[in-house]
Amino acid sequence: MKTLVSVSDYETEAHRILPQNALDYYRSGAMQEVTLQENKEAFNGWYIRPRVLRDVSKSSLSTTILGHKVSVPYGIAPTAMQRMAHPDGEIANARAAGKIGTAFTLSTIATSSIEEIAEYAPDTLRFFQLYIYKDREVTASLVRRAEAANFSALVLTVDAPSFGLRRADIRNKFALPPHLRMANFQTDDEKSNLVNTSSGGSGINEYVSALFDPSLTWDDVAWLTRITKLPIVLK
Repeated sequence: MKTLVSVSDYETEAHRILPQNALDYYRSGAMQEVTLQENKEAFNGWYIRPRVLRDVSKSSLSTTILGHKVSVPYGIAPTAMQRMAHPDGEIANARAAGKIGTAFTLSTIATSSIEEIAEYAPDTLRFFQLYIYKDREVTASLVRRAEAANFSALVLTVDAPSFGLRRADIRNKFALPPHLRMANFQTDDEKSNLVNTSSGGSGINEYVSALFDPSLTWDDVAWLTRITKLPIVLK
């Protein structure tokens, strides 16, 4: 394997080796991708203001996240279905986060389960990203499992009551490859397999429309605080 030393190197390699279905899912946004482009431009607008003639013989990037010390001021955000990119998927990323001493957030719609991440990355600071399902018991069950697996926080997605129109996924008739499953729902065929099929559009959009609750309000955040003692981050 060639030596990859930057984010752009990995992006170029992804374009070379990933199936179109997976590549477009990871890289695309909704509609004309205006927000996606604006986010990139906003990120590139941040600059480091150097302070000269300072003693930097001893320096540290360490900080704290929710009271937990981390070695760098960033972590790995929740990204769905990572095994489409590599057989180890979320487990590999969780281990990588632990190796450098930062946080890893597992997506609800991951291809590795809550319990697998706890087993294979036991020393990593682990957060769990959560959606509110129409069936509240589904959400409550995920919370209980995250607590039992010693995750340190819940990250509630609040900016996606419904998914945008992802044109690339519709063109590709996106569906999760048949050898993969929504690992957090292995015992529930409906929730595990729904994204493996598509009625002609995007399997992920059909999954979201069928199961996620678009009526999410502050009342649901209050409900979540009543059923868990874990800190809650609104994403």
